[in-house]
Amino acid sequence: MVGTYRIDSDTLARRISVPMSTTALSISRDSAIVLSADHKAKFSQVTEIHPPVAQSCLVNGSGSWELGRNDVYSVVNVQIQRNVDRPSVDGCEPTYYGQLMLYGKQSPYKLHITIGDPDSGDAMQFEKID
Repeated sequence: MVGTYRIDSDTLARRISVPMSTTALSISRDSAIVLSADHKAKFSQVTEIHPPVAQSCLVNGSGSWELGRNDVYSVVNVQIQRNVDRPSVDGCEPTYYGQLMLYGKQSPYKLHITIGDPDSGDAMQFEKID
């Protein structure tokens, strides 16, 4: 699990709709997730959807990660403190709590972030680059 993950080319090629909105999600080519052996995590330019208003938020910051389970699926639970001086300015929460699904049958897994309703199929995937 430890390593640097970048947004994959399939995600960049898709048009992902923001739930309850007519706009498409803006995803940066520079989006990255770093998981360290000491269970520290760093997010850079990672987009998330902030419920309940389906607002798009940018997550830049650091925090922690741990392996977990969601039903029969393995996940990486993350808690990231966003690098923002005044969180209320962008309307996004100061801390991002997320679940990254492990995608694939064997290592190296992709990190899969579901957007909105899981049945919609909308997601971002990050592939391990080192």
